[in-house]
Amino acid sequence: MKTKPVHIRWILTGFLFLFLFSACAQHAKFISPKVELLNLNVKDVTFSHINYQARIRLYNPNLESLHVNFMEYSLLINGIRLVDGAEQVDKKIGPHQEAVIPVRLSGSVLSVLRLISIMQNAKDVDFEMKGTVSGIDTNGNSFSLPFSEKGKLDLSSLNPGLPLR
Repeated sequence: MKTKPVHIRWILTGFLFLFLFSACAQHAKFISPKVELLNLNVKDVTFSHINYQARIRLYNPNLESLHVNFMEYSLLINGIRLVDGAEQVDKKIGPHQEAVIPVRLSGSVLSVLRLISIMQNAKDVDFEMKGTVSGIDTNGNSFSLPFSEKGKLDLSSLNPGLPLR
């Protein structure tokens, strides 16, 4: 019995779909990490930008260790993109463990001024920290996981410090 070229084409097409499906299925097993901004300090100010130094807590909710190589992130307050950053990272985070990662952020002075004008009498603000964590899992497969943390910050609980004159 001879195999016809049409049958070979169908068999090859089937193998191609199985290969593509299995490659995509490997990444579906990961859960996006939980991210928390621990602090945000002004590092320096130029005429157009403010540079910040921050620490981010990254929690791995997966059953596998993740070796994080790269992070990109944005912090939005009341819908205004306040800061952005991207960082080369070299952190191995075990299953259900966390790591604190120091990061550099940059934002526009204009964004800060817009935010101040909107928030003058606000009692609370909405915030969102979102981005992507990329790296390699324990099997050597690369991953790219999005994250997004949203919440509300009660401004009445903050200590205003000294009034400006």
